[in-house]
Amino acid sequence: MKHLVVVVFLSLLLVSAIATAEPKIPVIYCTDLFHPHDDPDDHFDIACMYAIPEFDIKAVILDQGLKQQQKPGRIPIEQLNHLTGRNIPGVIGLAEALQSPEDTGTQQMEAYQKGVETILAILRESDMPVTIITVGSLRDVAAAYNREPELVRSKMHR
Repeated sequence: MKHLVVVVFLSLLLVSAIATAEPKIPVIYCTDLFHPHDDPDDHFDIACMYAIPEFDIKAVILDQGLKQQQKPGRIPIEQLNHLTGRNIPGVIGLAEALQSPEDTGTQQMEAYQKGVETILAILRESDMPVTIITVGSLRDVAAAYNREPELVRSKMHR
């Protein structure tokens, strides 16, 4: 009987903790992660992102699309997904820098549109504002803003 009371108490405590737990922070992570690396901090940064339990990483946008073809950042993403049992998508972003502050990036090849499209899709589908963390260029975030400024303003948390 004593064990049953302990089990029931612990169960109630667990249910209470789950019910009052803060929701995870939805995050889009944009990075100039290359493999093999250009600068080794990017591999540590992505590992830290995966390790922060408060983050719900929705996608990793791999910056500098042209360079991603030669040094694919998707490799460390696939490795981390395998190690953690997760399935976070890593998508290639725009190939080249934007040409003006108003550039939407739509003139770039279709193969490099997935980054901007993924940002916009996640913002559209999210029930709560999304945090976007960038450690590369801002070209995919800027192009997403230029394509749908009201969506980005209303759904990007920070």
